[in-house]
Amino acid sequence: MDSSKMMPYLNMFVFSIVGGFIADFLITKRILSVTRTPKFLNTVGFLVASAALMALPQFRTSNGVILCSSVALGFLALGRAGFAVNHMNIAPRYAGIVMGVSNTAGTLAGIIGVDLTGKLLEASKLVYSDLSHQESWGAVFFIPGLLCIFSSVVFLLFSTGERIFD
Repeated sequence: MDSSKMMPYLNMFVFSIVGGFIADFLITKRILSVTRTPKFLNTVGFLVASAALMALPQFRTSNGVILCSSVALGFLALGRAGFAVNHMNIAPRYAGIVMGVSNTAGTLAGIIGVDLTGKLLEASKLVYSDLSHQESWGAVFFIPGLLCIFSSVVFLLFSTGERIFD
């Protein structure tokens, strides 16, 4: 697998930059509003990432896993062009505080996710006696896929690009 392991992160780097350019283009050309642009990028990014995460356990080769991981991380980075900059739109003076609160929520989800992954794999090992079994990893990637869908729907329905706090 050698240096191909860096591909998902390289893809994430590229999609982060591309996402910013796409957002700027959509807003400056008045194709989408300041509210709809983040919703569009977040929805596309998170739904494609969700599909890639859920498909990942189906692959049996390292190239397939790298491809799925690259798509997932790349489109998650594209989604950041939607939600990560929204803090400055809704609360320019308090963007740092709002970002801190949202990052704390994300960190807590990450902490819980690591523990949940361990418990899922332990339970799976009891059933299949081998972690290389495809079903062992199904739930591990299905749950974050569902979280991407859920967060995308919540952001799509409830976010705004208009100033809330001054």
